Amino acid sequence: MRNAILLILAALIACAPASAAKKKATWAKGYTQNDWTLGYGFKSVITLSSSFEDMEMSNVTQKTLSADDRQSIGAISFGFTHRKGQKISFGLQAAFEMTKQNCMINESKFAADGSKVNNFIKVGELSSRYITVTPLLRFNWVEKNKGKLTFYSKLAAGITFIGDSYDSNTEVNYEVESKKQHFFGFQVSPLGLMIGTKVGGFIEVGYGSYGIVQAGLCYKF
Repeated sequence: MRNAILLILAALIACAPASAAKKKATWAKGYTQNDWTLGYGFKSVITLSSSFEDMEMSNVTQKTLSADDRQSIGAISFGFTHRKGQKISFGLQAAFEMTKQNCMINESKFAADGSKVNNFIKVGELSSRYITVTPLLRFNWVEKNKGKLTFYSKLAAGITFIGDSYDSNTEVNYEVESKKQHFFGFQVSPLGLMIGTKVGGFIEVGYGSYGIVQAGLCYKF
């Protein structure tokens, strides 16, 4: 997890100076060439994915671990984008998301009629932290008033890192963690809107690591 944070900082720092040297786009005088964004995403693919498939527990014999009541703080993202020509922009975006979920074991019992009855018992809580880093490509469809109003689509693909911590509710010290420590991170946003000549806001609708709806602030220069 610490290496993931250092990777994000290094990539963002490397991108900014090279692109900031030219503050105006070469294709049209008066258009800003770079932008920083700070956003919040609702219902990312991390939240929507099945909790029952991405956890594992050690020291359990003939018992099945499951998860219940996954909760998320949402995806908090930070990004930098550089314009290359009239329609194409490219850059780098990173997001942080944290989830909590109950860890359950089925202590099944037999009823009076001999049938087996499920009896789920909470044995602890798993907290997971996700850091996603993705290069991105943005296509600017329509711009009004020299970029004050921009409609765009965005495609991003990269990697998501996972870090876990487990809090046990039982005397038995089970070890619980995500089955994977990293996986494919992505975002497909067919519709996005950015408003403002220098300081403004944006909103996107799509699917992926940054949420089905993402909105926030932007700074253009």
